Amino acid sequence: MLTKSQLIQSITSIGMAISSVGASLTVAQAKPSIPNNVHQNTVVSQLAPSTDSKPRRYGRKIALGAKVETVSGAAEIAFAEHLAAQNIKFYGAYWCSHCQRQKSYFGAAAAAKLPYVECAKDGENSQRELCRTKNIQMFPTWVINGKNVPGAKTLKDLAVLTGYKGSMNFTVPQ
Repeated sequence: MLTKSQLIQSITSIGMAISSVGASLTVAQAKPSIPNNVHQNTVVSQLAPSTDSKPRRYGRKIALGAKVETVSGAAEIAFAEHLAAQNIKFYGAYWCSHCQRQKSYFGAAAAAKLPYVECAKDGENSQRELCRTKNIQMFPTWVINGKNVPGAKTLKDLAVLTGYKGSMNFTVPQ
């Protein structure tokens, strides 16, 4: 799992430049190979140029691949609602591929109900100070009963960790 500084170093070493044309992104120079542990969509999202009036260090928040495309079943939705009701938090960053994978385990409808906290400084609805207060050091991190539990988890593992007693007939592949 890459930290933000490792990801930035990887991006810098790759030397990609991105130009925005309307809603699409194009690579402005030859596309170098990307290390296996760095997802191309994450890299592209970090290098997109800013079109906002307020400059941001990593450009405009465009996270290709950030849209959850898996379909939630009733069990995933009920589980996400359980997590929110139990005040269990999911801390992540929009640029984090592991966070995107974690959301995909729930499916689109359930992911929208997750008790998600954005930790990236330039992320939408950023709560960076809360993340610092909670000592979030890697993404994703779940806070369950006041204890930090880092890393993406399968839904069954999360169910066990949270004491979930509902249906675990999850339909989204893990």
